[in-house]
Amino acid sequence: MFNTPANDVYNNGSTVSTTIAKTEGGNFENLVTDPKAAETAITDSIDNTTVSLTTDKASVVEGGDITYTATLTNKAQTDVTVTLSNGQTITIKAGETTGSTVFNTPANDVYNNGSTVSTTIAKTEGGNFENLVTDPKAAVTSITDSIDNTTVSLSADKASVVEGGDITYTAALTNKAQTDVTVTLSNGQTITIKAGETVGSTVFNTPANDVYNNG
Repeated sequence: MFNTPANDVYNNGSTVSTTIAKTEGGNFENLVTDPKAAETAITDSIDNTTVSLTTDKASVVEGGDITYTATLTNKAQTDVTVTLSNGQTITIKAGETTGSTVFNTPANDVYNNGSTVSTTIAKTEGGNFENLVTDPKAAVTSITDSIDNTTVSLSADKASVVEGGDITYTAALTNKAQTDVTVTLSNGQTITIKAGETVGSTVFNTPANDVYNNG
């Protein structure tokens, strides 16, 4: 009886070819050896290896880094390239089970834009596995929005004006508006700062001149 190699997770189906190497005994006048080989094909039963993706952080502040790690359930025989849904790639070296890459989240800004980053494995290559199965579960990280101040200030174009003259009030933002901003003044007037702009203005008409002391 000949025991074939045990089953494993790698592609290694083969053929066993055996011949007679030597004979002894039997008291024959001439024992001739037939050179024909006895051949048996060893079929490779299919075993799964799974590759999955994880993240090192459940949440990160805008501008922070996320480390993605791809993990195999069996060691790779050759390098494995894992392509992520965000376009990045992870290499798991031959003989290893894990590989990682760092993803830089968008930089912090002054706008409300906290979000969630969900990344999956898009494609795998290499490893010489019988069947490399991709775990479809996404690696999810929440991006928290750090709070930055934007200031709105009011200025007048004149330090003094004659009765009946006009004053132009200007409202100014320290950052551009993403949507229209309405600024209501204490005199009841409003100023609109348009989306994409930092300033808006309105004109105030002072009371007309008369004969009384009322500056």
